[in-house]
Amino acid sequence: MSRALASQGHEIVYICPLRAPVLPVYKAFARLRRVLHMPGLSPFHARAVFRQYGADALRRIRSVSPDIVFAPAGSPFAWNVPEDIPLVYASDATFRVIEDYFPNYTNLSRTARALADRLEHDTIARASLLLYPSEWAAESAIRDYGADPARVKVISWGANIDVAPDRESVLRPRRPGPCRLLFVGVDWERKGARVAVEILAGLRNKGVDAELVICGCRPPADIGPEGLTVIPFLDKNDPAQRDRMDQLYREADFFVLPTRADCYGIVFCEAASYALPSIAPATGGVGGAVHDGVNGILMRPDAASEDYVAVIAGIFRDPDRLMRLRRSSRDAFEDRLNWDAWGRRVSELLSTL
Repeated sequence: MSRALASQGHEIVYICPLRAPVLPVYKAFARLRRVLHMPGLSPFHARAVFRQYGADALRRIRSVSPDIVFAPAGSPFAWNVPEDIPLVYASDATFRVIEDYFPNYTNLSRTARALADRLEHDTIARASLLLYPSEWAAESAIRDYGADPARVKVISWGANIDVAPDRESVLRPRRPGPCRLLFVGVDWERKGARVAVEILAGLRNKGVDAELVICGCRPPADIGPEGLTVIPFLDKNDPAQRDRMDQLYREADFFVLPTRADCYGIVFCEAASYALPSIAPATGGVGGAVHDGVNGILMRPDAASEDYVAVIAGIFRDPDRLMRLRRSSRDAFEDRLNWDAWGRRVSELLSTL
């Protein structure tokens, strides 16, 4: 985000990392409560922690005298931004929509929920401009926290890639062979890797020669269905491993992520940059990245692996439809799923402040 804003001519001054000396104590306390199966604690939302963050932020902001404070996911300190300075708050969710939706926000104590909710409310009320990448999050800000709709803007986030692949190179006719599926995620259960494996098996049972590459996580137990390749980790900072990741995207026909919970999904933007259609459920903020029929297909949140199989097989057996979906996926990347597009939109809004 800061790079995108800098490219629009804005001078970026960083005030982070902010200091909250008491934070390690609350992190340790939170871990202990999990071990003892007690109601959880959110360390960043503990009163002592956000008060220290707020005080440190106030000192640093005053020393800089900025025109605007831009605070991505900054509710632990943004509530204390001086009233005379416009605040832009960017987030992919509100506390209300991730409470009991994301694993880290389940089983929180009553006090932890109340404090997190109050911080969200105070930050939204204080902000001059609220930026979200999905209608799911934006609607919650308005519905659950009373945000002024005129201050709430939905602007897609972009792919985290330094250099986008050339359009012509990713839209070349596909290499003959099996239906190639790609899954990239670090959480086996939450991201739906088990369902992805079931999709692979279902396609092969349906007579579709298929392969699946799972990159970024390990299965909880040994599984070895035919056509499955597991790559536990690739480091994009290493040129050779980055090239391997590039190859995986270029060779795939579909990006499959049957996620259980997601606030957006930068990985869907990266898939679109490779003209790779995404097949994912319409849960959380996924619909902010994946537009149904444009850069992928949105499934019902409760869709079974058989439903995915039917959709993927139908598209794969229709080469013209697959090519149209590849083209519109790349178009979506060029139009909205890149940080330059985000930066231009946001820069226009900042000028009004």
